[in-house]
Amino acid sequence: MKKPVFPPILIMCGGKGRRLGKIGEMSPKALIKIKNKTILEWKLHHYLKQGFKDIIICLGYKGEMIKQAVDGLDLPAEYTFSWGGEPAGILKRIHVAKKAFRDEVILTYGDTFAEINLRGLLKTHRLGGYEATIVVAPIKSPFGLVEFNKSGTVSSFNEKPVLNYYIGYAVINKSALDIVPQKVIDMPDGQGIVTFFKILMSMGKLGVSYHAGFQITFNTEDEIKVAEEKMVSFYTSREQL
Repeated sequence: MKKPVFPPILIMCGGKGRRLGKIGEMSPKALIKIKNKTILEWKLHHYLKQGFKDIIICLGYKGEMIKQAVDGLDLPAEYTFSWGGEPAGILKRIHVAKKAFRDEVILTYGDTFAEINLRGLLKTHRLGGYEATIVVAPIKSPFGLVEFNKSGTVSSFNEKPVLNYYIGYAVINKSALDIVPQKVIDMPDGQGIVTFFKILMSMGKLGVSYHAGFQITFNTEDEIKVAEEKMVSFYTSREQL
């Protein structure tokens, strides 16, 4: 049996947003507005535009608010809601949701938006024969990074190097989730997903897709303001093309 052309999108909407203060107490991160839409709406519009209409939403903190918001959207998508328990870490939420997809799923975090070509990401994953493919983006360190040995002798000095970091998007095979030990699945917060990726990395089964385009994410009130400015600037420039 062939894999579906478009696998489901799995949106992680369970985070508490502890660093958002009162904003996080009133609303889950995925329902915070950037420009004139919630971050969740921005994401859904982007996925639907590319033909991905099967959406799995992992609920957690204030999950009922997420569900009500999605039910109120007039969008041509098919939604499945998954509940792994409010204290569950990222990997456990994904593991609980695996019953809602067949072969693979495209994972996205609920507090990020990136203009990623999902078909291209899926092609990279499938051609590479990976169990999971993570999306990375460049970030320039504002510091000179120094490495040294136990005796204090410097072995390298990199002035403001460009590093690559994981931005919360990935393609994950269902078969990969079946090999993870339960103790890893039960790890809190993001520890499980990092350990999961390290296991696949040790097997040579973790691929990467490079994204140098537009993206926003936020964890604090100040970052929300920056994200909104970037979103306004990006779409204003688009409209002028």
